[in-house]
Amino acid sequence: MMRKLVSAFCAGFFLLVVPLSAGNSQAVLTPKLADLSGIVKDANWALVLGKAFFFDQQVGSDGQSCYSCHFSAGADPRLNNVLTPGFLKEPEEDTSFGAIDNFDGEPLPNAPIGTTKSGGFPIDATYRLKADDFPIYELSDYKDRNSPIVIATDDAVSSPGSFDATFFKTRRIFGVKDWCGKPNNDIFHAGKYAARQVEPRNTPTTVNAVFSLFQFWDGRAHRKFNGVGVFGPRDIAGDPQKRLIVLDGAGKPQLGYLDLDDASLASQAVGPPLSEKEMSCEGRTFADVGRKMLLRRPLALQKIHPQDSVFGKPGPFGDLRLRFLTGRGLRVGFTYSDLIQKAFHEKYWKSNGRFIITEGGQLKAGGKHGYTQMEHNFSMFWGIAIMIYESKLVSDKSRFDDCNPALVAGVPVCQNVSDALTPGELDGFRLFTLFGPNTGGRPGPACSACHPLPLSAESQFQAGTSLVMVERSRMNDRGPGTPAVIEGAVHDRGFFNIGVSPSSFDPGNGGTDIYGNPLSIARIFLAEQLGLPVNDTSGVTDPCNTPTLIELGGTPVYPGCDTDVNDTTDSVDPSFDWNEEREMVAGSFKTPTLRNVGLTPPYFHNGAYGTLRQVVEFYSRGGSRRDKSLIDPSYTGDTSGTGLLGKEGFPVPAPDFGTNVDRFVQPLDLTDDEIDHLTAFMLTLTDRRVQCDQAPFDHPSLLVMIRAKPTDANRDGRADDVLFELPEIGASGYDPNSGFCVHNKGDLFEPGMQARSGGLRVPLAE
Repeated sequence: MMRKLVSAFCAGFFLLVVPLSAGNSQAVLTPKLADLSGIVKDANWALVLGKAFFFDQQVGSDGQSCYSCHFSAGADPRLNNVLTPGFLKEPEEDTSFGAIDNFDGEPLPNAPIGTTKSGGFPIDATYRLKADDFPIYELSDYKDRNSPIVIATDDAVSSPGSFDATFFKTRRIFGVKDWCGKPNNDIFHAGKYAARQVEPRNTPTTVNAVFSLFQFWDGRAHRKFNGVGVFGPRDIAGDPQKRLIVLDGAGKPQLGYLDLDDASLASQAVGPPLSEKEMSCEGRTFADVGRKMLLRRPLALQKIHPQDSVFGKPGPFGDLRLRFLTGRGLRVGFTYSDLIQKAFHEKYWKSNGRFIITEGGQLKAGGKHGYTQMEHNFSMFWGIAIMIYESKLVSDKSRFDDCNPALVAGVPVCQNVSDALTPGELDGFRLFTLFGPNTGGRPGPACSACHPLPLSAESQFQAGTSLVMVERSRMNDRGPGTPAVIEGAVHDRGFFNIGVSPSSFDPGNGGTDIYGNPLSIARIFLAEQLGLPVNDTSGVTDPCNTPTLIELGGTPVYPGCDTDVNDTTDSVDPSFDWNEEREMVAGSFKTPTLRNVGLTPPYFHNGAYGTLRQVVEFYSRGGSRRDKSLIDPSYTGDTSGTGLLGKEGFPVPAPDFGTNVDRFVQPLDLTDDEIDHLTAFMLTLTDRRVQCDQAPFDHPSLLVMIRAKPTDANRDGRADDVLFELPEIGASGYDPNSGFCVHNKGDLFEPGMQARSGGLRVPLAE
């Protein structure tokens, strides 16, 4: 059969021992881009439009832009108003903050209920995180995952967004904030006033996101953009109102949609503007956003640097800035409607009528209550334009790239000595790529198993590579206390459960979309094999002959398949019961890139760890999953498990809980020096352009929300924001002495990390 028998881990290792580039003047990363022919007529104007969309604070119901949560190396290091409770907990959410007294069934009788690790109480939007609050889950012995728990929580550290209010009406042309109802203050508040809500997961970086096949931690932003929503073909099958209005050859409006592959960035981009926790009051539609924005001057409230790489003199159309009056935004004569007409083909915007799309999926004249074609299709313009801008945010010029390291006779060396790594950093590279035994018979860390270089994330793909969506990995047992059993388990490629928290705290890729379908493509694959109806595809046409990646050591093949690469005739034994196929899906999350990881604390999907060293300590002990036998000696498995086949719902029935943690997450018993060296190596993956916002990472000014005050000056029921204006910067980036470059220490509390939100400014040490 034609199955690819090279393991994911061997393949990742192979990439590391050959030259990664011809030298530090060449980019080593090339994204696979969507084919926009017939949709975009001028890519440069679409780039202008996309960058304006991404940064414009006129978009959100409460003055939020995309950049509001991605203003520091594409991520968010703020400390105030960033805690969020366990909204995603199963089988029901937890809306209270602070320490909990039950860890997935394990009683914690001495838990300081409702406080942070440092003793912070009460927890509301005025609370500022302290270094002593991390990690938010702590053990009495950080080297032993089963040692007594000091403190645990199902909270996450994330980003503040919108107030919890109902959308009434948008403002056209004037005024930033939408008309929304009185906000709720039952969960997020500063004193007695409503505060901004906080998203349920930590904010991932936008840098290098273009390489990901799916977006968001749980993978819900589909690789195929439909023009109207996040979920690709699932939206089209599930909601007949989710359609575009497209003019046919005779100029007559018809309903349609896109099926645009390699476009997960566009699918992701249309999520936050309607999210009531991120950028919107509840109930706002994209047509409402279009109505608000189309006649506005782009970035009208924000300063633009004369050397901005898109809007300024170096840009494709020269200086587009307003240079008199307020000196903010693009010059008079440009509206968002103008930019859309310059960037997109006429069939998507030229009609002058007003329309409605009925619940049954019919296009009708809308009269005064209808929306124009351009307003209806605003989601498509938004998603594609932002995708074009974000596809430029490629980071591939780090010290690692300059060194271009390789293993020569087992010794790590720099192939390009222009910027050689230190001995400790090179030893960290050795450990990062070590799959065989470490000294003393300890397991090798094998970090590049899930973070294969140069991209450093198995969830990411370059142009010209095979886009494998389903992986079958080898599992050596069914959890602690169960007999050893070597078997395969399917999961989404690049999505892993590593035991950061119990799967019941957040099912991640094991969750469902808004139509009740599994987010996991691996679960779609299993449904296909069982002959069940699906509204998506796994891409696995034949489990024996479709190229898949198999882990080191060899995943057992399906009955009826063999390992003969020349045999293309074999197929799965028809007697095989697909209900018995094991899955490793619940509690899994997308593997993040490690490029620029030193700039983007806190870490993991819940922001649980404040320093990169704490992350390495987490891996050294084999993660944070806990044996269920700690609750009852008769129980088997651990807190990641959802039954012996991984398919049970929540709460998982006793006594056999199983495990969903990948077998390479195991106790490593790293020494302090090895932890230091691994940490130091990961810091070499930082790109100075990202650190100091050099092009293509330059940007307009931004009003950053620092914290909420327990006051309400305008009596609108909303706690007053304390704001800081982050200065605009051009293509050359911030001066290292300005204090606005991000410090590459992998530490949320490194002096200077809060400079971009009004904190202490510390020059970079050269």
